[in-house]
Amino acid sequence: MKRILFTLKEKWPEYFLEILVLVIGIYGAFELANYGENRNRKRAELEILKSCKIELIADLKDITINMEDLRKSQLAFDILLEVLENDGRYHDSLSWHFNYTLLPMHFVHSNSSFETLKSKGLDLISNADLRTKLISLYDSQYDLFLQAETEELAEVQYGMRHILPGRFESAFNYDGTFEGKMVPLDFESLKKDQEYLYFIKTQKNRTRSYQSYFYENLRKSVESVILDLDLEIARLSP
Repeated sequence: MKRILFTLKEKWPEYFLEILVLVIGIYGAFELANYGENRNRKRAELEILKSCKIELIADLKDITINMEDLRKSQLAFDILLEVLENDGRYHDSLSWHFNYTLLPMHFVHSNSSFETLKSKGLDLISNADLRTKLISLYDSQYDLFLQAETEELAEVQYGMRHILPGRFESAFNYDGTFEGKMVPLDFESLKKDQEYLYFIKTQKNRTRSYQSYFYENLRKSVESVILDLDLEIARLSP
């Protein structure tokens, strides 16, 4: 026992140095593993952010196209109601406006990158504010918008099945754009057709709110998130 204590007393600096080297080696290996894990995590985060940006840019393009068609639809309602309610005369260009009164329009979008993010874990996004915005956009605003779209399409389909038959030659004359013709069978009778007038006045109001509230708010949110993604991608990029 005395020999052991003597040896420890004589060689403790040597033993201490060995222990210190061992501790430093373990700590260094741990830090190296953490560095590799953090680098892989950062790479995965960047890939997700870039994918979300690409998809949102495509979504924004579709939003812009659809809003332009809705603007034309709103203009068509204004022109038609002005003519019908003021005993105006029929002219061929009105058939183009009639065709814009009911647009079976779909918002073509993708959320595959966000679904991939959810499968990996939302905490992969290190920026808490950006993470919250992505969740709000995809899990809240997109859902709300698609619900409004479903209701709008139901009204369009109702009009095509129950309002237009017997009043027009044909409907939904689409050939790449909605700039086709929808010709009334008896234009003069439409001026006193209360069911038809009620429907298109209501559809005009729905179209206005659909464009100015749902589409406009969605456009602003998507543009805002794209800007935030740009900033975060720039911050995280090597």
